[in-house]
Formats: sequence, C-alpha cells, structure tokens
Amino acid sequence: MRITLIIGATLLGVWSMSSPAEAQPCCAPRPVHVRPVYVHPAPVPVRPVYRVQGQRYRPTFRIPWSIGLHVTGISTNQRVGDEGVALGGMGGHVRMRGYRWGTELSLDVLGNRFLEGGVERVAVPLQVSGMLYLVPRGQLQVYLLGGAQAVFSHVTWNLPNLSTDQTFTQVGLHAGVGAELFLSRRFALTADLRVFGLARSDEADDGVHYAGIDQEAVVPQKTSGMQANIGVNYHF
Repeated sequence: MRITLIIGATLLGVWSMSSPAEAQPCCAPRPVHVRPVYVHPAPVPVRPVYRVQGQRYRPTFRIPWSIGLHVTGISTNQRVGDEGVALGGMGGHVRMRGYRWGTELSLDVLGNRFLEGGVERVAVPLQVSGMLYLVPRGQLQVYLLGGAQAVFSHVTWNLPNLSTDQTFTQVGLHAGVGAELFLSRRFALTADLRVFGLARSDEADDGVHYAGIDQEAVVPQKTSGMQANIGVNYHF
C-alpha cells in the first residue's frame, strides 16, 4: 500500500511540473515587436505638353544673291507737242546684300509712241544702286536706294516732212524707296519708286541734232522724272 502511494505521488509531481501554467518564465515565448515600414511609390514623371502654333514665315536674311524681273514705267517733265513723255516696259535686276547694306544692278527696256505714231522712242536705262535696309528682317523688308545711271535713247521721226532717227545718251542720278515682301524662303515680291535727274551727253555723235528737229522735243538738255518698278525676286 505504501508503495502504491509513493508511485502515485511521484506521477502527480511530474504531471504538475510539466503543466503549461507552471512553466518557467525562461521557456515562455517572447513577444515580437514589428515596426511598420512605409513604402512610398516612385513619382511618375510628368512630360510637358507643348502647344505648336502655326506661324508665318519670317525670314532673316541669309542668302547674299538674288535676281528678279519687273515691269517698269517712267514719267518725265518732257513734252512732245501736247503730249507728256511717259515710257513703259520691262527689266531685270541682280542684287547682293549683307544685313543692312546691299547693291543692285538693273537694266530696263522702255518705249512709247507720240504724235499718233509719228515719233517713236526707245530708252534703255542702266542703273547701279546702293541699298540701305531700314527693316532688314521679317516678312516685309523696307529699303532706301540711290545711285547713278546712264540712259541710251533712240528716237525715230516718221512725219510727212521729216523721216530720220538718232541715238542720244543721258547720264544722271536717282534715289528712292522700296520694299520686299517674302512669300517663301526664296521668292519675294518687290516694288520701288525712284526719282531721277538726267543730263544729255553732247560728246561725239550724241547731241548732234538734225535740221528741222526741236532738240527739246527729242531729248532735252536736262530731264527729271519718276520711275516705278513692280516685280518678283528669287533668292539663291
């Protein structure tokens, strides 16, 4: 009986020692403290939006050479009978320029008839001009010009009492203002207005007048007038 009690007490002690409630603190699980970590998403790149607006072509001058054709008209203070002397025709020009300064060489052919076709005059002005661009940039460019010219004129008389012809030479100066309107990088419209003064050259055969011809009615000693040009220009 004593042996049975001893074995029972021993088993009860072992069971009580292995109970979770009586477990030693060293064997209890330790609490785990988790520190939150905040992850920020990477910023999304924002691309700028550009608004493209249509613009007219506004050229700055880059090409030094240009050529062009123009229609031209001249009005003078000369008269043949009761008619004023006005000539019309066509011409061409070559220009070279920098930013503000330029040069022009032009050649025109003009003509007209007077006194019901009895007098026919053909004039060929050759002009050399310097150019100063007041507005050297943009679609519309404005310039001043001035220079010297020589005019070679041929007059034919075919009247009942006179039939002859003669060639005259005049030299003089001119000045004016003009503008160039660019339609594209290479093409432009051009227009200018010039005033001039001419004096007849009486050297050699020039100025030798035929009998019965009023020299002032053919080519006067001094002439003044205006010339207008309208044309197109092509830039290389």
